[in-house]
Amino acid sequence: MNWIKRSFIILITFGISIVLDTISMPAFFEAIRPNWTTMMMLFWTIRLRTQFSVGSAWLAGLFLDISKSFVWGLHGFTFALLCYLIKRYYSRVKALTLPEQTVLIPIVFAAQSLIAIWVNGILGNSTPSFTHWMMPIIVSSLFWPILNIILNEVCEIFGITDKK
Repeated sequence: MNWIKRSFIILITFGISIVLDTISMPAFFEAIRPNWTTMMMLFWTIRLRTQFSVGSAWLAGLFLDISKSFVWGLHGFTFALLCYLIKRYYSRVKALTLPEQTVLIPIVFAAQSLIAIWVNGILGNSTPSFTHWMMPIIVSSLFWPILNIILNEVCEIFGITDKK
């Protein structure tokens, strides 16, 4: 029964993050939109190491690709890769305090953005300007501690842990 509750909360949070990633906004806000779904994937990968898999990350990325009309698999690939790397270096990532994670997060977002730019360049799609590339990384990094605190509280309220 606990896995049903956990799965439901994860689906709800991903649903909210995909809506926040796809909702129409004015041009200025569009340029500074945080990477909500990426942050959600990172949180669940760190919080639920054994229950949130690379396949789950790939599926979340695929849903983001479909909802934003991106090349299918672009975010799926980057999410799966980032999830794998976090799982690979889990003991180091988990040992970081929230301020230390906040310093690491821009590197993760930059890696994801560079992979997306690279794939779009190969496909002949336009690449964003430096400002449009950098601002979501900065804004996402600023939102990371807030989102982390909120989601940790949600996990405490609903009893979501990494234990089976």
